[in-house]
Amino acid sequence: MEYINWVLVPLGIFLASQFLLGPVLVYLNQKLPARYKFTLLASEPFLKERGDVFRELHAQIQDAGFRYVGSSELNMSHSSLYFSIYYSEERKLTCTLMTAHAAHQGPVTQIEFTQMYEDGTLFGVNNNGVFGVYPKWDVKEGYRFPHINDCSELLSITEKLIGQYKSNCVPKPLVSGHEFQTIEDHLNEEVQHLIDTGWVSPTPFEGEYRLTIKGAILMTWKMCWPIKGIINRMDVNRSIAALKGA
Repeated sequence: MEYINWVLVPLGIFLASQFLLGPVLVYLNQKLPARYKFTLLASEPFLKERGDVFRELHAQIQDAGFRYVGSSELNMSHSSLYFSIYYSEERKLTCTLMTAHAAHQGPVTQIEFTQMYEDGTLFGVNNNGVFGVYPKWDVKEGYRFPHINDCSELLSITEKLIGQYKSNCVPKPLVSGHEFQTIEDHLNEEVQHLIDTGWVSPTPFEGEYRLTIKGAILMTWKMCWPIKGIINRMDVNRSIAALKGA
């Protein structure tokens, strides 16, 4: 019995710290901008400060026929995100190359292809290693392939999925010179969705929105063991099944 306690007590402490203390810390520290507004950064110093992986993917994306639009950054309460935007007029497809820097974690670089439609919906494919924690939003549909790090392969998957699942939708082209504004508008609409679903407080404080207790609990619990592993596997399997059906 004593040996069982040696296992159960540490396990109980571990679970309590995740499911009880975790939401408190997230509630106190997680913040969202009251309004997204990106400042374009000078391209040369921006790329020089990025890693070799980022610069190599930057070249691959342009070789695939995408026009480089610009680069910016987003500093959040828990991480810093540096990203570049690319656009293909021929495909009416946007590519975002991102590298995230978080405390106690090395930079993580990922690619996302997105296409917007005249009906206001958005379709995306990415290789993010972490699933999205926000609640489902009917406007957004997406698939995730975390083990595919080749730009051409991910682009091929994106075009295949679009051809199968969005062939009846009319793509909405991005207006040259207004690409970042379009992205800002979408992110601000997403914040409003989080407010409407009760995840985010409707009243900003010092230029930032804070999570509600509900939002902090649900966001944290999704990232707790063993829930995180279960959701991650289900999300990846869903994407693999969608690709097989395309």
